[in-house]
Amino acid sequence: MKFVPRNERGTSYLELSIALAALLMALLFRNNFAIALICGVVFAVIILRRIDFKKHVILKRALIACSVLLLVSFVIVESFVLSDFGTDDRAVTDADYVVILGSGLKGTRLSLTLKQRLDASLLYVNQHPEIPIIVSGGQGPGEDITEAAAMKKYLVSQGVAGDRIKLEDKSTSTKENLSFSKKLMQRSESSRPKIIIVTSDYHLFRAKYIAATLGYEAYGISGDSPLYLKPINMIREYLAVIKALL
Repeated sequence: MKFVPRNERGTSYLELSIALAALLMALLFRNNFAIALICGVVFAVIILRRIDFKKHVILKRALIACSVLLLVSFVIVESFVLSDFGTDDRAVTDADYVVILGSGLKGTRLSLTLKQRLDASLLYVNQHPEIPIIVSGGQGPGEDITEAAAMKKYLVSQGVAGDRIKLEDKSTSTKENLSFSKKLMQRSESSRPKIIIVTSDYHLFRAKYIAATLGYEAYGISGDSPLYLKPINMIREYLAVIKALL
């Protein structure tokens, strides 16, 4: 691998500095996926521009092959993710629990994504008042209370009885959401509880897949998600699905 020396390209040191700054930003903002992704792409582009591919044909072919594999896998995974957009299993009336998955707060305020998930659940939970609800989500950076506590407060404000809502307030991931929620389930005597998962459209496929691996009989209600966040959410979901499958 040959890096272009400074005398062949006057901006060499500047580009390298930008690349290192981008890498540092990606590491510092790793909890903010959008910023980390942009910085990571900038770093990769600058480094790739500095490689003399005429002298490294094998590396060039390997990168092309990896790019094709990445593109094909992205299309396949996203087709599965899209298949659960608009899923509405409200016809399932004998669920043991409704499980609503958390999605971030701003202090004590619901994020738009989380509010949309809760709103998507209201018709079903109001039509089936006998089915208990689990709201699932711990407390993350920038959150003054747990997501579960904020979710319960919102549902109660919408007329849902507080005594039917159980709080799972320790989880920090989808797998933990569903794993920790299972420990709260007392109603189902079956080792395979029947649940309705309520989450965002882009998230439902992965949530149902993880639920199946944990021994649930899982159905879903797909909530809307903010249009302006869909591109970044779909990219992040691709990576999350790959991680779940491995």
